[in-house]
Amino acid sequence: MLLRRLGSILLSFVFIFPLTFCETQDKPKEVMYTISIRALSELLEIENSYMEHLKNYVSFLNQKVESLRMFINSVKHENLLSKADRLQYVSNPLNSLGLVRRAHEDWPKLMAYIRDSDTAKVDVEEMHTLVNRTPIAEDMQEALLGMDRIEHFYGLKSSDMVKGLLAGHQLQTRMSAPDCLALGDYMYNRSEFRRSAQWYRLALSVFKEPQNSIARQFYLPKQEELRRKFVISRLQEGSVDSLSQYLKELSEDPGTPLAYLKPKEAITAIERGCRGKFPPNPQLVCRYNRTTTPFMRIAPLKEEEISRNPLIWLYHDVIYDSEIAQLTNLTRDEMIQGTTDNYTTPDQLIRLFHVKITEDDGGKLDKTLVNRMADISGLDVGNTTSLARINYGLGGYFPEHSDYKDIRLYPELNEEGDRLMTFLFYMTDVPVGGATIFPSAQLSIQPRKGSALFWYNLHNNGEPNSLTRHAVCPMILGNRWVSVKSMLNYEQMFRKPCYR
Repeated sequence: MLLRRLGSILLSFVFIFPLTFCETQDKPKEVMYTISIRALSELLEIENSYMEHLKNYVSFLNQKVESLRMFINSVKHENLLSKADRLQYVSNPLNSLGLVRRAHEDWPKLMAYIRDSDTAKVDVEEMHTLVNRTPIAEDMQEALLGMDRIEHFYGLKSSDMVKGLLAGHQLQTRMSAPDCLALGDYMYNRSEFRRSAQWYRLALSVFKEPQNSIARQFYLPKQEELRRKFVISRLQEGSVDSLSQYLKELSEDPGTPLAYLKPKEAITAIERGCRGKFPPNPQLVCRYNRTTTPFMRIAPLKEEEISRNPLIWLYHDVIYDSEIAQLTNLTRDEMIQGTTDNYTTPDQLIRLFHVKITEDDGGKLDKTLVNRMADISGLDVGNTTSLARINYGLGGYFPEHSDYKDIRLYPELNEEGDRLMTFLFYMTDVPVGGATIFPSAQLSIQPRKGSALFWYNLHNNGEPNSLTRHAVCPMILGNRWVSVKSMLNYEQMFRKPCYR
């Protein structure tokens, strides 16, 4: 019996999400900022610290420049160009004395002053330390992938994105030429040649020539290189015979869409859902749930019936601000990287978000939430919590997947059963993007702070309900925090109602 219970605990832990949450003691934790807003806020804190030290360093250099400029202005040699002028200058004993004294006394002092960097040494060392904490190449790729998702899944115009217009929401921020260039290169490397050409053309449209040669080093390649990249991108899908047409496109308004040179891909069900193309959710029933447990008779909860096939309910105001503040008070170091496993995406590993899993019996708040799930569902939640707290990042997305695993394909689940139901607590509002969608059922639910989504993954006979396959649309604006828990089938054999 003890072994069976231990197996149940372990299985419940594994079934939190179809993900791989793994860290090794021998290998240092990989720093990834892009996959959670929490981590990105820490990167912003690092940049603020870096900029503060940089300001101190610039102030130190400005003081040096001002001191050296004063010395230069004290020595007037502008008219001493010819040999005769120089001879006349040193024939004056006062000039000669000053020359010798400056060369003997001032020059060595100035060189020592120029070499002296002790005052700024602390700032330089701190900046060096902060540079070692900057995003790695994979993190940069994740950021570009996130922007790719935002543009592609929502069918946005790249020319709108450059202006800060995302899905109808106007932001104060604009994209720079280096930003556009980075996205163009990313699209080109993914063989998205039409899109890469659009981003190269946009980079040209917002390109601003730096004021000095040092600044130009940060804004390479030059405009001619951007034009070359645009033409090469078009030629990858087109023909040399149409070169004059591509050059004409280059001079057109960057808001003008480029013609497709290969067949346009059909929109997928997930993209339709993310773009708001699903029919409106059916207006079913809103009521107070008073019946599942005796406690609910005293404190009923607001229940909204979202769907009857699959069975999905949305409960409102079931998690409170004080609880949310405690649950989301996590640093990146307290969370691990959540990725899809071979079951969800057999052909690739996708970084999804940062996650914190409460093991075993968790804390007081976790137990409170699990008991609340029992009140809502009327099911036996057991003695373990195993809650997963998840924070999405830039363009954060979860591909379509099922929470059930189908015991017909995985016989090792026979003892405890498949994953019967899923609870999804929304701990933040998400203004744009980040919806939970059920593509086959054509349902879309936008996260609302304090609400919880509850659905059954299995039919009454224990067979998987394929309509419960779901996905998370890419984040656009906001900070998506959710908490997730599932319950196993056989534990609920005598508790689960047989809904029709």
